[in-house]
Amino acid sequence: MAKVTAPLMSMDASGALGRALVFAKWKGINYARRYTIPMNPNTVNQEKIRGYFTQAVTSWHGESPETRAMWNAAVRGRPLTGMNYYVAQYFKYLSAHNDQAPPTPFQPPTRS
Repeated sequence: MAKVTAPLMSMDASGALGRALVFAKWKGINYARRYTIPMNPNTVNQEKIRGYFTQAVTSWHGESPETRAMWNAAVRGRPLTGMNYYVAQYFKYLSAHNDQAPPTPFQPPTRS
């Protein structure tokens, strides 16, 4: 991976250049790397995780604004969003309860 400054005669670049190079930014650092075709294993476990994501995101969008505000408040001062935290906790709940969805409204855990 090559660190680049002013890629393609600009201050910022992202995306693929044909099927040769990919320009991107990671933590504010521009870089270029060789183009690779992403792997998609489609294993049973991968499909299960994708299903978890779909279920969690759909559930987040179905939560009330008040519930979403509680999740956003629960992450203040941390480098993630309320939705990130919600999805992470939703995953934990699904894993711990044999894929059973949590009750609605799904509220953030209390801090001790």
